[in-house]
Amino acid sequence: MTNKVSMNLWVAVLVVVVVAIVGVAAYYYYKPSSVPSTGVSITFWEAFSPSEYNAFASKILPAFEAQHPNIHVLITNVSLSTSNFETAAVAASAPNVYVDSNNDEGLLYSAGLLLNLNPYLGSSYFSQFATGPLNSVSVQNGTVVFGLPLNENSILMYYNKAYITNSSVLSNTGALLPYLTNLNNTKGIWGFAYGMGATYGYVEAAWLAGFGGGLFKYGTYGAPTLNSSAMVNALEFWYNQTFINHINPDLGSGSGVSFASGLEGQLFETGKAAIMFDGPWDLVPLVNALGTNLGAAPLPKVSSTGQYFAPILGSNAIAVTVPQASGASAAQINASITFAEFLASSQAQAWMYNGSGDLPSNNVVLSQLISSAQAGTLLPPFAAAENLTAAEFSGVEQGILAQEQGHTIPQPSTPQMNYYYSGVSGMHPELGLYYTNKTITAQDVASCVQAFVASNGTITLPACS
Repeated sequence: MTNKVSMNLWVAVLVVVVVAIVGVAAYYYYKPSSVPSTGVSITFWEAFSPSEYNAFASKILPAFEAQHPNIHVLITNVSLSTSNFETAAVAASAPNVYVDSNNDEGLLYSAGLLLNLNPYLGSSYFSQFATGPLNSVSVQNGTVVFGLPLNENSILMYYNKAYITNSSVLSNTGALLPYLTNLNNTKGIWGFAYGMGATYGYVEAAWLAGFGGGLFKYGTYGAPTLNSSAMVNALEFWYNQTFINHINPDLGSGSGVSFASGLEGQLFETGKAAIMFDGPWDLVPLVNALGTNLGAAPLPKVSSTGQYFAPILGSNAIAVTVPQASGASAAQINASITFAEFLASSQAQAWMYNGSGDLPSNNVVLSQLISSAQAGTLLPPFAAAENLTAAEFSGVEQGILAQEQGHTIPQPSTPQMNYYYSGVSGMHPELGLYYTNKTITAQDVASCVQAFVASNGTITLPACS
């Protein structure tokens, strides 16, 4: 999600998801006088992937500028990093509008840096969003909404149909692991392409659920609970697949490993691995690489426990910065909310899906997408360009939707998630000692990470070794 692509107009060969905006009155919820009548400039930090930026620059931004010629958006590409934002906020130079993950924005709201959008838009406005994405950007029983969800995200399994010809084996580990072992023995390819610890806890959370655990002991709030039998079993599960069953390569951890842009993606996209774990945001490069051989399915059930691996469900959201952090005038705040609302609108989400495959958070767009996938008629331009048929692509999207609409973990937006992420991101030295050297146990790793989380990062993990 770094390099921008050209702002040349992106011409859609075939647009399937068409969403009409239902009534102008339903589209704007604040008074017309709040929309600037004279020229005003606002700043916007984005971290779109190349396909997302293409859709934004060629469709969404021109449409916004045509509807609001008095609002000028100054765009900067940044990485998803709260530290950049916080540094700018101290100098009152944070962006007026900001896109980030819901857990990062939850931390920024807790620090007093983001607006509560509920008073500006009214509670009825938020009924257009799916419950999971909306909850991920809400606190205090929905009275505070600090971001407008642009999509919904979770991890699922992408697989290569050239190797996995019987998709029924994907449903449970009892069938899948022997299948992948045989595949490795007969064809010499990896079953999985996965680097444990590479994604700073985002993927790792899914494995806990398969062994009866979760990130938080009491519902979705409270301190993360990582010193658990579920964590130990999850660590041992991936140790076994990597060093005992030899169906997962030892990819290490950290940056440069995870998802389509890393080592996992290189193995999967070049046909050297049968399965990788990724989200809908990487659908375009995976379609480009595998074409008709790309399949998608939910994470499997753990046969020994009868419970499913269940990933975190979250969202990237558009937030508006408080004037103390951005130096915004009242006119800029109003313009920023207008821009944020446009980016989260049904039409913008339809354009973003057609260009990048991002799953919409808007109920109308999501319902149309589900209906089209079930009917076998879904074919966005990026899939048509790879010569997929509507039936072939609809099958892929049905696998993605089965995960997103099925077994997931609700992601709280409060700082607890960041404590969890900081703990797991610091787990890399311990994973090396456990996975590579086997000088400590999985229980040692779990205990150490819990101590790190409890300290809120005031100790260093090597001290636990």
